[in-house]
Amino acid sequence: MTSFQYRARDAGGATHRGVIEALSESDAARKLKSSKLFPVSIKAATGKRKRRIPEEHIISFFFDLSDLLVAGLPLDRALSLISANQTHKRFQRVVQELFESVQGGNDLSGALSHYRDVFGALTDHMIRAGEASGTLGPILKRLAQYLEQRRLFRQAMLSAMIYPIIIVSVAAISVVTLLVYVIPRFAQIFQELNQPVPFLLNIMIGLGLWLRKYGLLLPILAAGALLAGKYLLQKPEARRTLDRFLFRLPFSRYLIMYSEMTRFCRTLGTMIEAGVPLLRALTLGQGLILNVGLKGSMNPLHQEIKAGRSISNFFRSQPSFPARMGTILRISEEQGNLGAGFLSLSDHFEKELQRTLQRIMTLAEPLVILLTGGFIGVIVLSMFSAIFGINNVKF
Repeated sequence: MTSFQYRARDAGGATHRGVIEALSESDAARKLKSSKLFPVSIKAATGKRKRRIPEEHIISFFFDLSDLLVAGLPLDRALSLISANQTHKRFQRVVQELFESVQGGNDLSGALSHYRDVFGALTDHMIRAGEASGTLGPILKRLAQYLEQRRLFRQAMLSAMIYPIIIVSVAAISVVTLLVYVIPRFAQIFQELNQPVPFLLNIMIGLGLWLRKYGLLLPILAAGALLAGKYLLQKPEARRTLDRFLFRLPFSRYLIMYSEMTRFCRTLGTMIEAGVPLLRALTLGQGLILNVGLKGSMNPLHQEIKAGRSISNFFRSQPSFPARMGTILRISEEQGNLGAGFLSLSDHFEKELQRTLQRIMTLAEPLVILLTGGFIGVIVLSMFSAIFGINNVKF
């Protein structure tokens, strides 16, 4: 699939702009016509990207819209009120265009489908299911809660990484300062006294001189390595090889499995409870899995469901997935509440992932301190040995 930017007009002559996923320009034009839009221009979405709308504005939009609809306001009136209260200029224009589209006779899902680059494909399908069942207000609230949980999950993962990054950075700065600015002063003393430099101090001086001469190359090389890695990961074969390698390692496999399953189960559970058909929900849920190796393990799932087999049997028959999945999903199927089963699994996997990351950070902190302390201890030892050597110098 490729992203295409389009400009189109509806039957009333109103102009619509947005991004659509399609196989080609002709496929994009066909999709637009099926949505009762007549394309004016279609081009590949390349070049400068639009400034991203913060997710908190989108979450607040769905919460507010849900509350207004539950309170009994018509959809167009609710959109008009929300548009007037927006502080983000670009998002205010988006909401205003949604209001104009709804006033022109479109339903909310049809209006939102032209802004999948802002709201995502998941939103479109959940709202369509809510409109079909007459429960749009509650579905919007459930969607907002899902987006809020997803945002909090990302923030928790980011917060878990901040503290060790700070520790490593401070430790690196301390070591570099000692090597580049403190140790060379001892070398000057020995040079002035015409005395040989002790072996350990000589190694530290060599490291300091190397850092002073070539240290600026290190961030350049690191940035170059990151760019090269990013370029290689855009190649399907390189990405597939790396993902499969990481998925084979016991430790990284655990982290990948639990993070991917948290996202997959929460998405699937939210969509099923919203009334989205299971096969459609599976397609969207599998599309959110990033690891190629794990996604390959789930490829037969769609065909298994089409063949009439239960989703719990699939996960029970796959040794690569946690045994808990098959058990919980089987109980949920027997109770006729599959969506709740997936949501329960997402909560479990999220807690396990956070607990594991917390353990890693707890172990990483003393490890970094020990390594840094050991290196600084070697530096201090070299300095003291040099000082004691100076006391033995014969004048």
